[in-house]
Amino acid sequence: MRAICEFQNTDYRDDAGFTLMEIIVAMIVVGILSAGGLMVYNGLIESSNVTATVQAISKIESAVNSYAQVNGGSIVPPTGVSLPHAMQDDSLIPSSYTVNGDNVTPPNPGFVQSYYIFIGSNPGQYNYAIGIIAPQMTNAQALNICNSVENSISGVSSSKNVEFNIGNGRTCLDDLFNSDVGNVNNSIFNGNLTFTFN
Repeated sequence: MRAICEFQNTDYRDDAGFTLMEIIVAMIVVGILSAGGLMVYNGLIESSNVTATVQAISKIESAVNSYAQVNGGSIVPPTGVSLPHAMQDDSLIPSSYTVNGDNVTPPNPGFVQSYYIFIGSNPGQYNYAIGIIAPQMTNAQALNICNSVENSISGVSSSKNVEFNIGNGRTCLDDLFNSDVGNVNNSIFNGNLTFTFN
């Protein structure tokens, strides 16, 4: 028996590859999508940092008010003791936080490196300041944080000072950026953000 093999002559082309132009277009599309995704991701991170900071300030404000209730309406700590130390002694600041003078450092500092809490310059007067040290905070984040607490503060400053400047038509934008929206960009905020409560 003879096996007869026939080969069919076909015109065969290798269509499995991509042209250089297709590869370049694909790389451009991936780059655009990655950049957009990165912008969204960074925006979410910035927003979550603002939210977490506002929540922390609110908790510290509640802790100071609780300290005042425990001590007959006064926020003045015993002589030689800082307000954060007195609050930690009353278990109003968790023992896992490090207190050094007016500074309070969380166990795992992140966006905010530390907070500071101190009473106003008039002893016995019910006013105090809560501030944040956040070296990577942008102007936009500082303004968003301030706007979020604006209804409960009497002043805001970019230094470690008690200020009474919010209200009577004044806003965070006025006091932090001289009412100039153009100053609110994503550059690093110059200074510390201090809020006065009374």
